[in-house]
Amino acid sequence: MSYNYIKEFLKWKNWKEQEEQILRQEKVSEAIIKDLRDFDWQQFNSERRFKRNHNVTNDVFFLVYPVYDKKEIKHVEDILDNIENEALYEYLSETDSILLEIILLKIEGYSIKEISKILQLSTGYIYKKIRKLKKFQK
Repeated sequence: MSYNYIKEFLKWKNWKEQEEQILRQEKVSEAIIKDLRDFDWQQFNSERRFKRNHNVTNDVFFLVYPVYDKKEIKHVEDILDNIENEALYEYLSETDSILLEIILLKIEGYSIKEISKILQLSTGYIYKKIRKLKKFQK
């Protein structure tokens, strides 16, 4: 069965409206409610990206065995820990943290537009940073 965006969005929206109604009854500030909505929206989009490409009828899905060859990347430090190329490691360890944040968010599946909103940078600046990294790798 494929991922039904409209159905899931309506469920999320109803849940979110009920939650916000409770928060308003408890006199929580609108800024906190907005921050919670933004966070929950990011979580919803993350789950959507995962479920949209998830095929539960695939035979491989039912073969469950541990994979030990890759470490999950959750933090900027994890990116540096997984780099085997010494020159690239040196370059990234000496570069600014913004590039590492961009790489981390890109690995997590965010688009350039979403990254620009999260980091409050222009998309042109993000593309410039990525181009600079690609030039270094050549």
